[in-house]
Amino acid sequence: GLHLAGGRKENIDISMACQAFAMVGVFPAGGVITNCAQSSAVTLPPCSPRGLSLRALPPCSQLRSSTSSARLRRPALALSSPSRRQSSLSVTVCAAAAAVAAPVADSQPKIGLLDRIKLAVVNTYLNLFGRFEFGIKLLVALVFPSKIKQIFKGLFQSYKEQVTISLGDSVKASTKTSLIFREMIRAYAGQLLGTPYEFPPYHQAIRTPIDYYQMGNDYVGTLVDFDRSVLGNLHLWDQIQAQVDAGENVILLANHQSEADAAFIPLLTQASHPRLGEKVVYLAGDRVVKDIMSKPFSMGRNLLCIYSKKHMVDDSKTVKSEKMRANLRTLKAMEGLLKKGGCVLWIAPSGGRDRKDESGLLMPDKFDPDAIHMMVKFGTKKTVKKTHFYPMAMATYDIMPPPTNIGGGLGEVRVVNYTGSGISVSDEVDVTENGAWAEGLPEGEHKTALSNYIFEEVIKQYKSIMGCVGTGDDFETPEECSRPWLGM
Repeated sequence: GLHLAGGRKENIDISMACQAFAMVGVFPAGGVITNCAQSSAVTLPPCSPRGLSLRALPPCSQLRSSTSSARLRRPALALSSPSRRQSSLSVTVCAAAAAVAAPVADSQPKIGLLDRIKLAVVNTYLNLFGRFEFGIKLLVALVFPSKIKQIFKGLFQSYKEQVTISLGDSVKASTKTSLIFREMIRAYAGQLLGTPYEFPPYHQAIRTPIDYYQMGNDYVGTLVDFDRSVLGNLHLWDQIQAQVDAGENVILLANHQSEADAAFIPLLTQASHPRLGEKVVYLAGDRVVKDIMSKPFSMGRNLLCIYSKKHMVDDSKTVKSEKMRANLRTLKAMEGLLKKGGCVLWIAPSGGRDRKDESGLLMPDKFDPDAIHMMVKFGTKKTVKKTHFYPMAMATYDIMPPPTNIGGGLGEVRVVNYTGSGISVSDEVDVTENGAWAEGLPEGEHKTALSNYIFEEVIKQYKSIMGCVGTGDDFETPEECSRPWLGM
């Protein structure tokens, strides 16, 4: 009988628990699980060549969490101090067992008992060995599918090399990388061992029991050279903040360069405009919600999930039709947000990430007039709150460069770099035909002209910040740019 938070008691099949522990390769030989309330021990069969004894703590009913008791808990651990001659390490499994049997919140996928046990074991293992590089690599080797295993192995090495550049110490970089990847693996384990998360048309960032939002910020922020990074037109961010606080909407029409782009508004505006980044809702393509390597990071952002035309080129008519229907559901959810007000929407009208040309030059990809027209149509409806439109430039390519080809299979190889990054917004655009951009235009050309005008504004801002990318040399702060985090 396992005593759970809230005083409940449930029975767990010990033999099934042993099988689950053995399946992930970290269950002990001759270990002991102790009933926390009665101190009666159950000896477990040998499952691995190394011994690990599991000792008791006070009753699980005393182990409470600040989160709802209906949520899956991250297991709490207590380390004993065995003598050097002991071949076993003593830890508590009481809280892990509680996490196994505790119900999952309705907003989360339902998972079976065996999968809960697996996840509890992984979490316990990570709490013990997740700060060490060997611990991370061993767990990945035991649990991850072969393709993901190879991608993750290369990503870990690439990340550690770049953190070494940042810290100047390979030992510290190994520990820092391991701690960051420990939290990532918790998230990946939920997708690989549990029930994969399915994104609704409008997804809100998941902050508990795993704070996916902070996980993404930590992962990306460690790779940012803040001494070179810049935030453009601080006064316009002040204006955006004031408009959102007044219950009005803001739509950011941006170029898109990196898989990490959703982290840069939070990271680069946190010092000057705390919590603004948490409000942003990103129009996200299907790849960032389906690729297993992207999903945990996407789970930490507010998303409107939409299929990009760029990735429908090779689809059949039936598949295209299904995707278009899904897009309609997303647009309905977006309209609801605009009606409510106080919303910041980020969209990449190019439909994908920027790529370098044949000469190696990187510039924002051309915007799709239809994408901008769609946002204008929704943002100017009489039924929605007042909506403001801003061109936005992002110089973020180097931190996680995209693959050369567009539309490849899911699970692309990841390479990261320690680099400066920058974002900037241009003056608010009057998107009606009264705007200065529309003067003298003949009938029928407004849609393309507005798209071109916004794109040129993005280009201007991009040219002012693009020099921040890279690391090593000093980068003088451009005019109209600032580094508010240096004053923290």
